[in-house]
Amino acid sequence: MKRLILSFIACLTAITAFCQDCIMPLRVVIPSQVEPMDVSTVQMIKNKLRQIATQNGIAGGSQSSPFALTALVDVIDKEIISSSPTKYVYVLNVNLFVVDTQDETIYSSTTVEVRCAGNSQIKAYANGIKQLNPKNAEVQSFVETGKKKMLNYYDTNYLTIIKKAQTLATLRKYEEALFYLMSVPQCSKGYDAAMAEVSVVYKQYIDQKCNENLAQAKSAWMSGFTTENAAVASIFLSEIYPDAACYDDAQALVDEIKEHMSDEWDFKLKRWDDNVDIEKQKLSSAMEIATAFAENQPDETVNLIIR
Repeated sequence: MKRLILSFIACLTAITAFCQDCIMPLRVVIPSQVEPMDVSTVQMIKNKLRQIATQNGIAGGSQSSPFALTALVDVIDKEIISSSPTKYVYVLNVNLFVVDTQDETIYSSTTVEVRCAGNSQIKAYANGIKQLNPKNAEVQSFVETGKKKMLNYYDTNYLTIIKKAQTLATLRKYEEALFYLMSVPQCSKGYDAAMAEVSVVYKQYIDQKCNENLAQAKSAWMSGFTTENAAVASIFLSEIYPDAACYDDAQALVDEIKEHMSDEWDFKLKRWDDNVDIEKQKLSSAMEIATAFAENQPDETVNLIIR
């Protein structure tokens, strides 16, 4: 049993499992290690993990996912060669894990040995990380095993995820609720149920935001019928979705501003694309809301015991 201090990276990663349109959320995390690593080496490990993800079917990501892709590098052998400059020669084991950070267990793991050298410990380390091949057969098998176990998680727990989203919605935490719902992969048996709830929460969200933005737009415009105030009003009006309950009222305000401003103000509310299925456009909007929520979350640090 090893205790790893994991610095969670707020990034959007997701694994495509078994079908092209099916994605599952997965974080990329970097463990603290005894061996010295500078910022550039840490970034290199992060990039390598993302490369492994991308070349094995990962397309995006999720900070709230219980799953994480991480790497722990062990020094198996080390030799310092006295020369000018000094050479550092390493044999490293790069241990890859897909872990469930909630119950702190390994879903999938593999170890790749690399031999490397450099003019400093940090450069040798970096040269070793560069050798990690995403298309290595063991790495590919490792990812596939992780995919299968993660899919099983969603098949087993999608009702719990939906319930959590419903609770968040009652607290008007609509963005977070959408984020959890949108994390359920298309290949999961709970996908249809989750998407049905997305429609409910999405409508609640856009209606609330419509009322808030319309009120702000009216306040800006009514403070004085000027070009500057019309520009401020347009900022709030641009956030109103086509199927929001107050859309018609927003359109009435747009018409009023245009009547005063004439050609000085060229603005139109959002409209659905007639050439694209409206439900798909709504789902895309829900994904944008969920993604924005994830990107605005702060990094967090937790202690994780990997068994």
